[in-house]
Amino acid sequence: MHAVITGANGFIGRHLVQALLSAARNDAAHWPLTRITVIDIALDQLPADPLLHKVNGSFADAATLTAALQVPTDLVFHLAAVPSGRSESDPDFAFNVNVSGTLQLLNALKTQGNCPTLVFASSIAVYGKPQVPLVTDDALPTPTLSYGAHKVIGEVLVNDYARRGWIKGCSLRLPGIVTRPPEPNGAVSIFLSNLIRELRHGRPFTCPTSPQAHTWLMSVGCCVDNLLHAAQQQFSDQRTFMLPPQHVELGALVQAIADEFGITNMRDLIRWQKDDWVEFNFGSYPPVHLQAAEAAGFRTDSNLRSLVINSLV
Repeated sequence: MHAVITGANGFIGRHLVQALLSAARNDAAHWPLTRITVIDIALDQLPADPLLHKVNGSFADAATLTAALQVPTDLVFHLAAVPSGRSESDPDFAFNVNVSGTLQLLNALKTQGNCPTLVFASSIAVYGKPQVPLVTDDALPTPTLSYGAHKVIGEVLVNDYARRGWIKGCSLRLPGIVTRPPEPNGAVSIFLSNLIRELRHGRPFTCPTSPQAHTWLMSVGCCVDNLLHAAQQQFSDQRTFMLPPQHVELGALVQAIADEFGITNMRDLIRWQKDDWVEFNFGSYPPVHLQAAEAAGFRTDSNLRSLVINSLV
C-alpha cells in the first residue's frame, strides 16, 4: 500500500506520520504499507525511515505533485492548506492552494484510474458563526472567512469525484486541534493551543476571549485516530462528517488545566482580554449532536481531562 500525506510537516501531519509508521510495524495486517510519500514545503520535522519518501514543495505545484505520484497511490491524507489568517490577508495565494491545488490533486488521482481513497481535512470554519442553538450532522455551511469557503468547495469536489467513482473517501470537518507547538502557522485559532501550553507550564497568558466563550476542541491524538479510522471505511451517500468535538467553555478549560497540573495561582496567570472579532469567530460555538458521525465510528475525547492530557503528546 502506498500512502501520501500532504502537509506532512505540519502539526497534525507529523503525528499522523508517526502513527502510520507505528501501524506499519505493529499492525501490518491492517496497514500493509510499502511506501509513505510525504509532501510539504519543508520536511525537517519528520524522521528518517525506510518507508518514508520525502518530496519537498507545495502539493499545489504541478511538478511536486507529479514527483509524489510517480508511484500510483492507494491512499491520500490531504492535510495541506493555507489557514484562516493567511487566507484573509492573501486571498489569491490561498485560493490557488486551497481550491486550485485540491482540484489538481483530485484530477491527478482520477487519472491514476485505480480509485484511491482520499481523506480530506476540512474544517469547522465551514460553519462560520453557527446561527443555530445546536449543530447536527445536517447543519448547513455558512462560512464567514475565505478559509471556510475554500473548505466547502473542497468538500463538494471530493463528494462529486467519489460519486463518479473516480476516488473513494470522505471529508472530515476538524475542530480546533490542540496543542499546536509555538510556531506561526497563520491560523487565528492558534491562541487555543497557546493557552493550554503556557498555562500548563505556569506561564502567564492573555486570552483574546471572555471566560464564557465556548469553542470546539479535540486533542491531536484523538484527531489522528479519527483520520486513520476514516481511511479504512467505505462511505456511500454521506461522505462529509464533522468530527465530534468537546464543547469547551474556556473558563472551565483553564480550571481543568489548574486541577490536572496542580497550579494554585491560576488567577494570577490568566488574563481575559476579549476581542469581539475573535469571540465571534472562535468563541461562540453552540453544543453539537452528531449521531451520523458517531454511528460511523468517529469519536471525541471523553472529557476535559482527557482532552488536556491527550493534547500534550
